[in-house]
Amino acid sequence: MKSKGQQTARLATALGIFLVLTIIASAAVSVWALHQQEIEKWKEQSEAFSLMLAENTSQQMGTAYLALDNVVERIQDRWTIDEDYLRGVSKNIDFHQMLAEKKSLSSQIDVIFVLDAKGTVIVNSRSFPSPDMNLEERDYFRTQRDDASNKTYVSNSLISKATGKWTFFISRRLTGSDGEFIGVVVIGVSPSFYSRFYEKISLSGLATISLLRDDFTFLARWPERDDLMGKQNLSGSTYIVVHDQKRKSGVIITDSKRMADNDVSPTRMAAIQVLDKYPLIINFTIEEAIYLADWRKTSRVIVAVATGSVVAVTVAFILLLSLLKRRETDLQVTRELKRQAEVINRKQAQLLQDLTKQQRELKEAADRFQAVFQSAADGIVMIDQEGRIEATNPAWRHIYSYDEEEVRGKNVRHFSPPNGRDLLELASSHAEFVQLGSVHMEDERMRKDGSLFPAELSISKYTFSGEQRYLVIVRDISERRRMDRMKSEFISTVSHELRTPLTAIRGALGLVLGGIAGDFPAKALELIAIAHKNSESLTRLINDLLDSQKIEAGKMDFSYEIWPLDDLLKTAVQANQAFAANLNVGIRLSGAPVLALVKVDPGRFQQVMANLLSNACKYSPQGENVQVVARALSTERVRVEVIDYGSGIPIDFKQQIFQKFSQADSSDSRAKGGTGLGLAISKSIMQQMHGEIGYQSNGVADGTCFYIELPVVHDQSDQAEIA
Repeated sequence: MKSKGQQTARLATALGIFLVLTIIASAAVSVWALHQQEIEKWKEQSEAFSLMLAENTSQQMGTAYLALDNVVERIQDRWTIDEDYLRGVSKNIDFHQMLAEKKSLSSQIDVIFVLDAKGTVIVNSRSFPSPDMNLEERDYFRTQRDDASNKTYVSNSLISKATGKWTFFISRRLTGSDGEFIGVVVIGVSPSFYSRFYEKISLSGLATISLLRDDFTFLARWPERDDLMGKQNLSGSTYIVVHDQKRKSGVIITDSKRMADNDVSPTRMAAIQVLDKYPLIINFTIEEAIYLADWRKTSRVIVAVATGSVVAVTVAFILLLSLLKRRETDLQVTRELKRQAEVINRKQAQLLQDLTKQQRELKEAADRFQAVFQSAADGIVMIDQEGRIEATNPAWRHIYSYDEEEVRGKNVRHFSPPNGRDLLELASSHAEFVQLGSVHMEDERMRKDGSLFPAELSISKYTFSGEQRYLVIVRDISERRRMDRMKSEFISTVSHELRTPLTAIRGALGLVLGGIAGDFPAKALELIAIAHKNSESLTRLINDLLDSQKIEAGKMDFSYEIWPLDDLLKTAVQANQAFAANLNVGIRLSGAPVLALVKVDPGRFQQVMANLLSNACKYSPQGENVQVVARALSTERVRVEVIDYGSGIPIDFKQQIFQKFSQADSSDSRAKGGTGLGLAISKSIMQQMHGEIGYQSNGVADGTCFYIELPVVHDQSDQAEIA
């Protein structure tokens, strides 16, 4: 029989082998799990990068498209246009200066020019007069000339005849009054603009970023490669995701052949994003050596720790066996050594796991913050509790026209307008900031050259390392203000100019229908009636536009009177019954009368009721009744409800229903009629009369209840308080 010592030694040997295998297996599983986690982490980061790049590209392309729209509108601003008119309106110094101003709005725009029907340059933004140049062979000219249905076309990247640099072009066809082709407006976009931007966010040059047209043609790329520009890539990751897999976005790992590497096809991770509004695709690619770099470092540490553990266990068991051979009485000591070795191994494994997790989380947080901070389209500045600037992003420095070295450590009061409050004083003056720690406002700010600009500000405070900090987001809204002024002036001018002749037209048609010109055939009277009805609709539209402008300018007049609410509602129901009857809908004043007095402008009150009742009638099923119900909310307030049983209002439209020109479904709204101004005007009128307007709807097919609320007048002494 084997001695007890031999049995113990054999058992110890088996146990040692088992521990070694366990350590090796644990290390292998850990390395594999970390490998999968690293890949998933980089997939999320790559997708975030591609989304950010797509959003930035959409914003930049939106600027170029807006400039293109403005130039086309400048040319096609009259009823009759032809090629001679095109030359006359554009071949002058004023038009050249206008093009130069549009070009200066965005650094991505290289040039703006206008071609005639033969491809000859009429005017451009670079110089005046334009050099003698013909671009008939360019793809954008041939496409616009030969395809009248093509409105906006993005060309291949090609070498510009004027600059000798790579450029791709966005073009818009110009069509004469008779539908003939008279020329093309073209905006040249510099791929190097995108390349410079891509270089800044390319992970210190380790990532490859490409901008492609929707037919997989390279328009811009970092690193820049002249041999790829303007060529189609029908074998790379972009083609696989968009063409083969029929997806608009996705992240894949592939070793498929790609054009940029010729015969070499390294394994790589690619994040693809198709732009929704433009025929463009973003490709963000990193090679395996990059996205597995941290994993390889961690794996080496795990292998080293596992090797050390195996060596330690092996040495411990060799020592244990030698001790067993010398003295069996040392068994208790050996067991204690084994227990201590196991505890150490577990602690080392746990420590390594915790360290790896913390490093990963810190790196992810830092990467996300830097990506958002550096690439944000709005300006961002971080301020300490003393008001000193700690950090600014490129957008902020661009808005204020400062270099990074000029602003770091400076107090924010240096960037405030003369005699104006700095950002922290401005925020502290708002109760919302004091209570909630954040505020959103608009105010004037000052650039480096002393010029002032309107800014949209979002100021928030937070605590970092036990100290208070401030985060300020700045957006230059000069262009928005200018566009709002232009829109208001245009609408007001056009509305005033249209109302005078339209009033005469409507009056003349009314007299003809009244028989002043004698009898007409039934068919002629029917056509005249249609014209009269549409002239009234157009008059209402113009009145809505003028009311909207009066409200914005604060010039809408109100004449207040005290009226019984029930009398006002009866008048409203009676006045709108004919409109409802034409739609085969009824209007009913339901419920017991509310014997309350309200102080309103009766004409404006009827305008609000007409808007609510006409909307309810238009969206009610034929044969149904629109209910008008009045009820007292309290002794001080009364509510009027207009209820229909139509299709209801989509839930996702609730936030914008009282905004100007807002319509839940543009196709349905066009069928029902309407401008999208009625509810916005009604809300302004109710606010002026110290009332409220709102609605209740659970979504499509559940009907809608619009309501207005007004304060109750108890006696004549309430007039002064309400007015």
